Amino acid sequence: MKKNRDVKFIIYQALYIFVICVVTIKGANLDLTQVIEDDGQPKVFISPDSLEKLMEIIRKSIIVDTSMYVIIKKSDLEHMDEKIKQLVVNQQPPLVQTTPVNMNTTIEKPKEEKPKDEPTQIQDIRIGNISLTQFTVNSLNNPYDVPMELVGLTTIPPKSTKQFTTGGENSVVIKVGSSTKTIELKPNQKPKISFQRVASMGEDTRVTQLQSSVCYRVTIEDDFPGQLDIKFSGPCTVKEKGNYTYDVTMNGFSSKAAFDNFTDGKNSPYSLGFTVNVTDKIAGHKISGQQSFIFGEW
Repeated sequence: MKKNRDVKFIIYQALYIFVICVVTIKGANLDLTQVIEDDGQPKVFISPDSLEKLMEIIRKSIIVDTSMYVIIKKSDLEHMDEKIKQLVVNQQPPLVQTTPVNMNTTIEKPKEEKPKDEPTQIQDIRIGNISLTQFTVNSLNNPYDVPMELVGLTTIPPKSTKQFTTGGENSVVIKVGSSTKTIELKPNQKPKISFQRVASMGEDTRVTQLQSSVCYRVTIEDDFPGQLDIKFSGPCTVKEKGNYTYDVTMNGFSSKAAFDNFTDGKNSPYSLGFTVNVTDKIAGHKISGQQSFIFGEW
């Protein structure tokens, strides 16, 4: 009987040693750390080995943002229609290659663009050959983006042309921004009157002849003839030919009786005169010219 108990003891001892060896090989913790809470619930304990295994699982896991990517089995993709397959593939966002930032690299600030010259910084006023004349209507173009001032005369808006009337100024100052330029004004020339005798006149010339044909051709010359006021006075009829040229015919007697009354007590040849008065309405120039019709008979 005692021998049977010894055999059982040896067997239990062998089993105990075997369990201890297995537990040791498996890496089990055999210290006296508490594994059950006071309320009987198992105590949560994460060993370094378990933590390492958890991190390994996380590293091998594939996390996909479904708002950006489409996931589909390869076998399903192969059986899709070509157009649908292309649509699915195109939905994949392109990979963005990033360049590592060298922390030692100095980041340069973007160069500030130099402001363009404002019109107020114009160094020289360049608007071609400017020709301005006294006592007339002049025209000038402003090619700049700011007003052009003709000091004492007018202001021309940007990018526009304006007409203005000058007086007796010898010069005018043009101002654009802070730049100025002085322009000399040409003088306004006085008009001229030219007379050309067309008909023959003398003691043998008849009144009826002079009153039926052109006697004189009068021409008015001026640099600005459009601002002239031209008037004829005396016994004459005037016909304008164009270009400020006029044909003048004598219109002195309505009858032979009027002719006899005019020549009574006078010696031939006789004469009747007419006058041309020309006035520049802006410059104020005034000139006049006179010529005579000469005749001897009715």
